[in-house]
Amino acid sequence: MKITIFSLSLFWFFFGIGSTEEKRLLLNDPQQMQSEIHALQQEVEHFRVLAAEFQAQKQEMADLKQRFELLESSSKKYGSIYTRWGKHSCPKLNGTELVYEGTAGGSHYSEKGNGANTLCLPHDPELLPDHFPLSSNPLTSFGFGHIYGGEYEFSLKNMALNDDVPCAVCHVKMATSSMMIPAKQSCPTRWIKQYSGILTSNYYSYSKLEYLCVDEDPDFIERSRQDENGRLFYPVRGVCGSLSCPPYKNESMLSCVVCTM
Repeated sequence: MKITIFSLSLFWFFFGIGSTEEKRLLLNDPQQMQSEIHALQQEVEHFRVLAAEFQAQKQEMADLKQRFELLESSSKKYGSIYTRWGKHSCPKLNGTELVYEGTAGGSHYSEKGNGANTLCLPHDPELLPDHFPLSSNPLTSFGFGHIYGGEYEFSLKNMALNDDVPCAVCHVKMATSSMMIPAKQSCPTRWIKQYSGILTSNYYSYSKLEYLCVDEDPDFIERSRQDENGRLFYPVRGVCGSLSCPPYKNESMLSCVVCTM
């Protein structure tokens, strides 16, 4: 009796739209019933297959998430470093993060010694104590090198002449190389642009210093705008001759761009 009631309920659910005579015909037709039962079994098996596929995809997604987390964790140990001159911060790009910010420092524009490169000096230095035990050559006087802060020797947007030059050291997690390209504002194919700007150097008649790319929207360090000199940043102009014109133009200022891959 239970089986008959169950069968009637089941077929009423699936075939409740037809007439009473049609229902009786279906219930009294063993072949039709067998066909419908077989169809239901196929549907159930189909849903079982879908459920298994769903579980497999769910597991695959979990595996991919785990692999991504491992790669993200590993990427923090690698990557590429560059300095963004003229800014307090790094570009707002995916995978680029600030290591530290500071102020540009280097050799005085008129001194022949010291270091030739420019440094990004942190705002929170950990200085050596005054009594640090240094030894000197007994045959010569004890000497030192010097490092000075950097100043702009031009004005642009919110920055003015003699403002101190900030800098930011940036880490690009998903990169292995970085480069500065002079006289360009865009990067080669497959390279990512970090920032573009103005090519700078020391004044042409002063001591040699490296060429650096200052951001096209430069910041400045909040302080007095006194002319204290130090490591000076001048815009660079091209000079025709051994430098082909065109494509270069005589006395035109040069751009620059920093790219990573």
